[in-house]
Amino acid sequence: MLLSTAEDLAAFTQELQKETDRGLPLVAAALIDELLSETLRGFFIENGSPDKLLNGASAPIGTMSARVNLCHALGLIDDYEKSETELIRKVRNRFAHARHGLSFGDATIKGLCSSFSSPVPEGDAYPAHSPRFRLMNATICVVLRLYHRADWVALERRKPKVWVEPDFTRWRSTKEEPPPKGDVVLGLHPQQVTPLTYGTKPKE
Repeated sequence: MLLSTAEDLAAFTQELQKETDRGLPLVAAALIDELLSETLRGFFIENGSPDKLLNGASAPIGTMSARVNLCHALGLIDDYEKSETELIRKVRNRFAHARHGLSFGDATIKGLCSSFSSPVPEGDAYPAHSPRFRLMNATICVVLRLYHRADWVALERRKPKVWVEPDFTRWRSTKEEPPPKGDVVLGLHPQQVTPLTYGTKPKE
């Protein structure tokens, strides 16, 4: 791990420890959401579309839930990362939507935090049964894994592709110009005299 990364994560951990019960899951989820967004941006083609997909009130993948599911569907995060992130998101939502008085002593919050599977360090200094500690521990474990994920994903970034050659769209007549053997004929007229187009089948 880079020294700068370690220092940044150490500072983040210290800030988490100082947060209130309501602030802790909100800050934790915000960083993970940002890392998911960067991961998707690292995978997408570099054009104007990613901004429209990721940013704005009506962005199709502008929510944490949508980003988690899309990252998982694309293989950019694994099952463990998806599961832990979804639990963090659910805890965040419980605190965000509560008017007042909610704490980690709430039965639903306790149940969600008990479901985390992130390894808990051993020792008396680590309250393994504390819901607040388990959320913070899971957050740090996920952040450690995703911190440079965008850099690795960018090595497999999608590239622009030409799906149809320019001359494919010109009209042809199968009567005057039979299609090459094995090609697919599109828009076939019963008498086979209407201008047509055809293209090559993808390899099995």
